[in-house]
Amino acid sequence: MASAVRLPPGCGKLLEEPLLYNEYQQRFIRARRQRFCLNCRTLGSMSEMGQFTCAKCKKEHNGRWGNLTAPRAFNRFMLLAGRGGGKTLVAAHAVREELMIPGAQWWAMGADYKLLWDSTFPTLVGLLHPQWIKRWDPEHVEITLQNDAKVAFRSLEDPDRARGPHGVGGMWLDEAAKCPERAWHVGTPMLIKAGGIAIASTTPLGYDWTYEQIEEQALVRREPGYWAARWKTLDNPLFRTNPVMREQIERDRKRMTAAFFAQEYEAERKNAEGLIYGDLIDQNVLKDDEAVRRYLPEWPNISPNRKVLIGVDEGSDHPFGAVLIVVTDRGLVVVSDYLERMKAHSLAHDDIWTRFGLHRWAEKVFAANKNALNLRLEWGLKGTGVVQAENKHEVGIQRMQSWLVTKKLKFAYTASRTIQQCGSYRNADNTKKSGEKKEREGVFKLRDELPDACRYALMAWPELPDPDEVPMSESEQKRWDAFDERTRNELKILAEMRKAKAGTGVDLKPEEDGYPTGNIFQHDVSDLFGNDMDSF
Repeated sequence: MASAVRLPPGCGKLLEEPLLYNEYQQRFIRARRQRFCLNCRTLGSMSEMGQFTCAKCKKEHNGRWGNLTAPRAFNRFMLLAGRGGGKTLVAAHAVREELMIPGAQWWAMGADYKLLWDSTFPTLVGLLHPQWIKRWDPEHVEITLQNDAKVAFRSLEDPDRARGPHGVGGMWLDEAAKCPERAWHVGTPMLIKAGGIAIASTTPLGYDWTYEQIEEQALVRREPGYWAARWKTLDNPLFRTNPVMREQIERDRKRMTAAFFAQEYEAERKNAEGLIYGDLIDQNVLKDDEAVRRYLPEWPNISPNRKVLIGVDEGSDHPFGAVLIVVTDRGLVVVSDYLERMKAHSLAHDDIWTRFGLHRWAEKVFAANKNALNLRLEWGLKGTGVVQAENKHEVGIQRMQSWLVTKKLKFAYTASRTIQQCGSYRNADNTKKSGEKKEREGVFKLRDELPDACRYALMAWPELPDPDEVPMSESEQKRWDAFDERTRNELKILAEMRKAKAGTGVDLKPEEDGYPTGNIFQHDVSDLFGNDMDSF
């Protein structure tokens, strides 16, 4: 008598749970099924069992290597949703469907073992029918189905655990924002041989690595092969129809900070908890040429008579970053940036001079971390002096926030990488294991090259924005811009004279307290000479 097959824990427990209609989930399912027949160059869709027969030429493209003759229309997927939005569930349904392909090989991965065992594993295994199981290997956490398809579960505390054999048909990173970015780069090469696909499901952690690697490619750059969707927790039909669940969400809306609620329940990146500059970056972006010309009327041909600042963040174990900031009568404008990996100081020097066209300006100031001794030495040999800027994060961040709050630091749309990095610049986890707060807070040291370059430049600039200055309205600014430079300078001088005169005070009248000298001693004169003033 054949022995019973050992089943993985929780096998089949979710088979009776329906997948309620969610527009975003259904879009994902349709996009994942799309295939392109190379024989007749026709787009089609495979069945729920992973089979694809071209409707035009009738050629079959099935089995483990079917993607090589009929590749996927999309092979990089991003499911970004609020907590409980159903991103893990629909990703598990997708992997289950992919496992219907005979001999398919899949890897399901989580940020750590606890997340893998608490969420990823039970969700996928709960959708597998017990009769489908051929072998369960608890030692290696792998399941083989009767059709010889296999799924392996891996935790990514060590990102190199994402390294697998060539020919894997797909990988799924659950709560990808918590996974190391390196795991994504280590894992994707194993998909090449089988023309495989990668799925990342997550709730965002600000502008984490999944934005640049997947979401931006799909929704901003429209890179072929990338697909992404984002939805809120309340887009899950369970929360729309169940008043108890809705009440809990509304309760959290009142108790959580607006930023944290937006991150956890609305899959919002820019308002994420822990962002250092938050909305201040978006509020100071000059989104088109017309907006930039309000600060630089000669844009895009910047006048050689202007002063420029170049902030530099040297890179040995991270990219070499630099920003170009133009000084205007309305504040500072970041107009360009430089970000390159594996650049020696001397090579970066020449690249930055070329990229920014620095030969055009006579007045320019370079600034970098005061500890960047080698940078100053090598650049000094090339004739470029570098100001030693204060490198304490808390000091530089406060300086930059002062410029942002007063709307005196602007970002031209041409400095897109600076805008992105500053927008995602966030605090590190500053909590000890005991729950206590660390004495000194730090920042999350990843993709911080351009924010660092900005604060070095600001620390080297010997001016601070005036917090009492009232920003001009759009109509006032247009009238101001219509004046020539000489007239603007004369108006500034008159404004300073008026301000100085207003600060001198006014003459006192005989009936007013303190006449004739005023209250120069900051207290009543009778306190000095006694109450009998008539004797004087």
